[in-house]
Amino acid sequence: MKGPSQQLPPREEQSNLITGRPSRSRMTEKGMLESLKSYPKGVFFMLGNEFCERFSFYGMRAVLTLYLITEHHFSDSQASLCYHAFVSLAYFSPLFGSIAADNYFGRFRVILWVSLVYVLGHVLLSVGAIPQLEYSIRTALDFSGLVTVAIATGGIKPCVSAFAADQFEEDQVNERRQFFSFFYFAINGGSLVAIMVTPLLRGRVSCFGSEYCFPLAFGVPGVLMLMAFILFLVGWKFYKKAPAAKGNVVVAVFMCICSAIKNRFTSKKKEKVEHWIDNAAPKYDEELRNGVKSLVGVAALFVPLVFYWALFDQQGSTWVLQARRMDGRVGPLTILPDQMTLFNPFLVLLMVPLFEAFVYPLMNKFFKVTPLRKMAFGGILAALAFVMAGLIQLEVNKTMEPRPEAGNVFLVSISNVSDHKTSLKGQLLDLNKKLELPAGIYEITGNKDSFNVNMSDTGKGYVLGMFETASGTSHSLITYSCEKSENGRTTMYLILPKDSSLNGGEFYVVDDWNKTVVSKTIAPGTEVKIQPGIISSPHYTLAYGKNCGGDAANCPYKKKFMAQMGAAHVLHLTEDDHLDIRTVVRPNEVNILWQVPQFIVITAGEVLFSITGLEFSYSQANPNMKSVLQAMWLMTTFFGNIIDMLISGSHVVKEPATEFFFYAFMLTFVIGIFILIARNYTYAEDRVRHDENGHVDLTKNDVGNHVKATEKNKDF
Repeated sequence: MKGPSQQLPPREEQSNLITGRPSRSRMTEKGMLESLKSYPKGVFFMLGNEFCERFSFYGMRAVLTLYLITEHHFSDSQASLCYHAFVSLAYFSPLFGSIAADNYFGRFRVILWVSLVYVLGHVLLSVGAIPQLEYSIRTALDFSGLVTVAIATGGIKPCVSAFAADQFEEDQVNERRQFFSFFYFAINGGSLVAIMVTPLLRGRVSCFGSEYCFPLAFGVPGVLMLMAFILFLVGWKFYKKAPAAKGNVVVAVFMCICSAIKNRFTSKKKEKVEHWIDNAAPKYDEELRNGVKSLVGVAALFVPLVFYWALFDQQGSTWVLQARRMDGRVGPLTILPDQMTLFNPFLVLLMVPLFEAFVYPLMNKFFKVTPLRKMAFGGILAALAFVMAGLIQLEVNKTMEPRPEAGNVFLVSISNVSDHKTSLKGQLLDLNKKLELPAGIYEITGNKDSFNVNMSDTGKGYVLGMFETASGTSHSLITYSCEKSENGRTTMYLILPKDSSLNGGEFYVVDDWNKTVVSKTIAPGTEVKIQPGIISSPHYTLAYGKNCGGDAANCPYKKKFMAQMGAAHVLHLTEDDHLDIRTVVRPNEVNILWQVPQFIVITAGEVLFSITGLEFSYSQANPNMKSVLQAMWLMTTFFGNIIDMLISGSHVVKEPATEFFFYAFMLTFVIGIFILIARNYTYAEDRVRHDENGHVDLTKNDVGNHVKATEKNKDF
């Protein structure tokens, strides 16, 4: 999970949040319990509020991609496009949230009002997910709900952590530091629990006559957001509510840059200035200009952040799509594809202290560990994770079931007639092959008879059964889906002669605990779906017959069957205890745990790149530019998802494995440029000099001159 997404805390709190190390203070250190007792009461409500809000956001986000595919019938690329458009808006809207809080209403009012809007967004999504509603109504509700949630989360992001920090007294330095560690864990804890729970509500609960329960999967996050609002409301009387500052620095910086650019090209007096930002003088004072210079210098190092987020945020889109086609069975457990993203927040909570306690000290024995070196190595790890994803996708591709070309169908033949020769337009049918034919009506000719079959439904698969019965030769034609079974299911289609005595009989699927999980009436083309539980065995018993009396134990025919995720089989039922199984869609054979290494690598990259970059960029900007830095930080995520929309969403690269390799190459190339820039970078602390009286002196030439150094920084 992407570290704290809210407004940056003060420098000392942020450093402690990232490193996990206790900071020194002029205050006497207190024990944990004593420190907690001295906390302002309002911050406990803020911790609960943050846990619930992050649950609501990441819970609905976890199932969004699969919702768009299963309920709106989007293609993979369309679902990816919509997903990244939602994330982009969620990270663009904080600009407006910060302006509203700083200039007009204050943080308290923005959090209060926007939380209600947030709840409304979840309500729209939950209602829109009800399958009985007209599709046009569902579409309007769903996409208005997504826009509402994205705007609402943007209103809260820049306000919550800063509002919580406002509750502490000036002398509560240690308490404030410690609080941000709790705040960080509330963020990742909320997202971790959400990603565990909401996919189960989606895929293992049925409601409204559907095999999925998206209304519940969106509704529970909505309830958690309502709880977040209630918790915030209950703490009302305990809060210190600072008024709006009436001066948004983000706007001032933007106007200063615009003024400098305008004057640079339109001013009649071409005076030579030390830095192009100085063209904004005298309209903007020296303090603001110096701050903007420092910001512009850091901004050059923000470019790779954009490409990093383009890879990182695909954990919820392309990586979920990859997991859809993998075998989620791990022993008795079944892992759903949208549950795999829980590894990220879980690993973050493990890796942050692990890196601080062991990895960084070990690295320091071999070379000096600097923020820019950590960021460069973290970016390389993110690229490596996508190389790993591409290699796994190559293996997944081998198990993918081909689909007929546009306007075509598949035809599979099954026959129990030993000497029967069947031809299609004069060409003998090969019973062992899957034929691809143009959709249409065909005449099938046999030894003794001929008949027409209608195979006009393009993109579908057809199974033609030809059977020898007591009354002569019989045939049956059934349709099957060429897509792999979703949600971990195994699909079976029953086929038998139309005059078989088994027609109208009973068909049962009994699990390993002797519980009947599926019961169907036997008829040609009957579809049977086996869906594994959270904990289940893949071994089942198929029981069928004419006189079972409503009990699988009384059925005359029983066969053992092993369910394989994603597979589809045709079962030829006979009256002599013989069951012929023909696989028409191959199962998912690559285990889903093969994704774990790529999650480990990209999370290690996150700790090195993202968290370090947040602290680094914050420390390098002038004090009056800290809030602007947060706006820039969020905008890198926005632009990263724009790149995803252009590449993954537009489906420019059609092969998923090639797409993964392309992203890896793209980030590696950008990190190479980043390293070249970073080699010439001078850290802010190295630009500080002392005057004759020992006071700190930061000269104009040093301010904002991040890339130009008198000599190369050997430490990088």
